[in-house]
Amino acid sequence: AFLKIYRETKAKLTPNDRIYFIDSTHPQYNTQPSYGWILKGKANDKLVKTNSGRNRLNLNGALNFNDKTAVVLEEKTINKEATIRLLETIAKRQRKGKVYLILDNASYHHAWVVRRWRLHHSRFKLLFIPSYSPNLNLIERLWRFFHQKITWNRYFETFEEFKSTTLEFFKNLNLYEKELSTLLTDNFQRLPA
Repeated sequence: AFLKIYRETKAKLTPNDRIYFIDSTHPQYNTQPSYGWILKGKANDKLVKTNSGRNRLNLNGALNFNDKTAVVLEEKTINKEATIRLLETIAKRQRKGKVYLILDNASYHHAWVVRRWRLHHSRFKLLFIPSYSPNLNLIERLWRFFHQKITWNRYFETFEEFKSTTLEFFKNLNLYEKELSTLLTDNFQRLPA
């Protein structure tokens, strides 16, 4: 049912209309071993430096499907106020046309303050994906791509280095334009019921 609504929405877009996929991620300041080939008996040659602590970033993001750019805001916490800041940022960037926001059912997306904000911004339309359907939210692919490029199998000496590298990645998505053009398509994987 969601895919039908999505396709109908996409078919009626005017040149100024945009679709944004919204979600948050919380990368941790810890080395994240991902994968690697190790010859039998050689595991001791593959030590991975790590740090300790529970520091993490809280990133709230919106992926512009049309041009594959992203708005990513660092937040103290992801809540209704962070959602409003993200929507305000999109509104400043997207001054013309309708804005279709595809987002999950997090409670802060349904908060009264968000609904009230939307009442004063009628060109913003909210389309909620079904529960437990991250496969329908394209920004999830961007988060995974970010982890592949930045956090997996990589050690950061300081939290500030981790933070600046992360934020620079999102400021410079154009460096990955070719890879993202094939990754961020709306060929959604349909999961069995």
